[in-house]
Amino acid sequence: MRRMVAYDAAVFGSGACGLTAAVTLAEGGARVAVFEKQPAIGGTSVNFRGTFAAESEMQRRKCISYSRDEAFRNIMEYSHWLANPRLVRAIVEEARKTIPWLQARGVVFTDVVTNIPGAPQTYHLIADSGEDVVKALSARAVEKGVTIRTSTPVKEILMKSGGIEGLIVEENGEEVRVDARVVHVASGGYANNAEWIKKYTGLDL
Repeated sequence: MRRMVAYDAAVFGSGACGLTAAVTLAEGGARVAVFEKQPAIGGTSVNFRGTFAAESEMQRRKCISYSRDEAFRNIMEYSHWLANPRLVRAIVEEARKTIPWLQARGVVFTDVVTNIPGAPQTYHLIADSGEDVVKALSARAVEKGVTIRTSTPVKEILMKSGGIEGLIVEENGEEVRVDARVVHVASGGYANNAEWIKKYTGLDL
C-alpha cells in the first residue's frame, strides 16, 4: 500500500520562489511541505546577485526617482507591447514590497545599481549571492515548521473534480501520496526541455 502524508499546502521546487511561497504559507498558519528533486535546496537561485524594484525605500534614500509607471512603460515597450500588461503591472507593483519583505527575514541588500548599461538603477544588490537568500528563507521556513524534503521529485499532480488534491512524490525509491489542498509549482523554467524550447522559441538545442 502506498504511504500517505497530509499537509495544508505542498510546494515543489526549493529556489527563491518556492521558499518564498513556503514561508508565506507557513506564516499564515498552514502546515507546509517543500519537495526538491535535487540533493540540495536552492536550484539556480543560489547564483543570482540582485533583484528588480521601482520606488523602493533604498532608491528613495539614493534620490533615484524612477517610478513604477516608468518601469511598466519601459518593460512593455521593450516587449513591443506583446507582454501581458496585467502580469507586468502586477510584477512592477509587487516588486518594491519584496525588498523589505526579504530584509525582514534576514536578507541583506547593499546597494541599488544598474545591471544593463544606460538602464535605470533598479537592481537591488544582495550582500553576497542568491545563496544567502536561500539560506535566510530556508531558515525561516524551518523556524515556522515547514518540512523540506530533498532528493524527492514530484511525479504527478493529483486532480479530483477539476481541483487539486495533492501530489505523488518519490522518496527513497518509494512513491508517496501527499494530500494537500494547495499545490504551488515552483520547479523553474524549461531551459533543459528541448521540446518546449523548440515549441516556444523555434530554436533547436
